[in-house]
Amino acid sequence: MRKVQFYGAVSIDGYLATKDHRLNWLFQTDGAEDAPTKAFMQKVDMAIMGRHTYEYTMEQTTDQLINPFNPDTQSIVMTSQPHPGDVHTHFTNTPVAELVSQLRQLNGGNIWIVGGAGVLMPLLQADLIDDLYIQIAPVILGDGHPLFTAINHQQRFELVATNHYGQLAELHFQKLTAR
Repeated sequence: MRKVQFYGAVSIDGYLATKDHRLNWLFQTDGAEDAPTKAFMQKVDMAIMGRHTYEYTMEQTTDQLINPFNPDTQSIVMTSQPHPGDVHTHFTNTPVAELVSQLRQLNGGNIWIVGGAGVLMPLLQADLIDDLYIQIAPVILGDGHPLFTAINHQQRFELVATNHYGQLAELHFQKLTAR
């Protein structure tokens, strides 16, 4: 079965992006280039994100690929107003937990959860996240879009690795399975 993995960075105070959906604070952090992003991305063949994440990423890239380390990666963009995509991008308003439940049963590589709380929290609520790779940048934004919001039950993960890349600290958590 495919793994469903969040991979992303937050500020010390837990924000994924500024109020205007910008990540400049992250790109100004030394060490991001040392993270093993390539190794992670080569195992991914599907990325799921919200519309703001998609639009920002396309604005920042010259090749218009969400995953330059696997150009065949399919992007699914969660939006309230789906529209025709292209060979690599599908826009949908299907509930993300329902979509991921179906996709993880199919053959393929890992599924990368790119977006913020709007995408991540319904998947945590449905117990569909296998791994969390959270890089923490040494900046306090004070406001913005948080990675986590409230859910109605506690979940426990196991810390399996901590890594240090320049000014980034990376924590890798895996979902605990029933013992």
